[in-house]
Amino acid sequence: MNILVIKLGAIGDVIRTTSILSGLKEKYRNCKIDWVTKKESLDVLRNNNLIDNVYLINNTKNMSNKAYDLVICLDDDFEACDLATKANSKRIIGSYLKNNQKTYTKDSHLWFDMGLISRFGKQEADELKAKNKLTHQEIMYKILGLNYKKQEPILVLNQKDKDFANKFAQKNRIKDSDIVIGINTGAGGRWQDKKLSEKEAAELIDKLNNILKNKNIKIILFGGPEEVERNKKIKNLIKTRVIDAGCNNSLMEFAALISLCNILVTSDSLALHIGTALKKRVVAFFYVTSASEIELYARGIKIIGKGKDYCSYKAKCDYPPKWDIDEIINGVISLI
Repeated sequence: MNILVIKLGAIGDVIRTTSILSGLKEKYRNCKIDWVTKKESLDVLRNNNLIDNVYLINNTKNMSNKAYDLVICLDDDFEACDLATKANSKRIIGSYLKNNQKTYTKDSHLWFDMGLISRFGKQEADELKAKNKLTHQEIMYKILGLNYKKQEPILVLNQKDKDFANKFAQKNRIKDSDIVIGINTGAGGRWQDKKLSEKEAAELIDKLNNILKNKNIKIILFGGPEEVERNKKIKNLIKTRVIDAGCNNSLMEFAALISLCNILVTSDSLALHIGTALKKRVVAFFYVTSASEIELYARGIKIIGKGKDYCSYKAKCDYPPKWDIDEIINGVISLI
């Protein structure tokens, strides 16, 4: 049995989609699995021993002579649908092209009915997404006809990544006996209302330091390239102490630093999916995106911002979220 998975991005989505691999291996004994993705997601798939080959979407010539029993396409990009259609396969589950238009198979409606290529149009798709109570993993397992037993996503750090984390820990005097709390309050650029304000992030860090001052806690502030100025402002507002992870780490360096955390406080973002795959205890806060869709594997707590635009998927909300910082702190305390 040869299977091709087409999942290009975003990186966090690629990570959480790896949860299907063990289910596929269980249903199709001794199957071979190839995966097509984009360059930015390559590193999160590299060390995964359930994947036989990883191909980049812009370089699939090595696949031209391959025949697949099953193609699973979980993206609505044209290039993903095009590849699914052109692949030499017996069966497709997911998206593909019909008369050069993006569409999807009947058995995958549970996912794609809520997405950008929904047969119902955007408004009804958004309504379905807001009503949905299934996690992403439950939906994937249903559309693929797999037995869902809370199979986990897979992210493997290599020795270079681990060494990077160890050096950072030594430099910042992080000991094994410390309770390390990661704070990732940004969320990239797409959805502005996923994140805490700089003031709220600083308040969260200061309150955690003060409330847990009798514990051996170390707080690490995380961010990506888009959070450079934001994290500068947060550090200027903080009255207590924080360890700066920096904003220019590579993808796997970022993941390696998250591996140091006992607890991760994060928006619905890449950090959330990395933390989940690394089996971290997580306090995740949501507003513009669906909390129901996220599987925390009984290791986490979901905090939902107050406001009329919850799960609206608006780039900029008409009704910004109201965050209860004490609720987030209580979530952290309950996980210690």
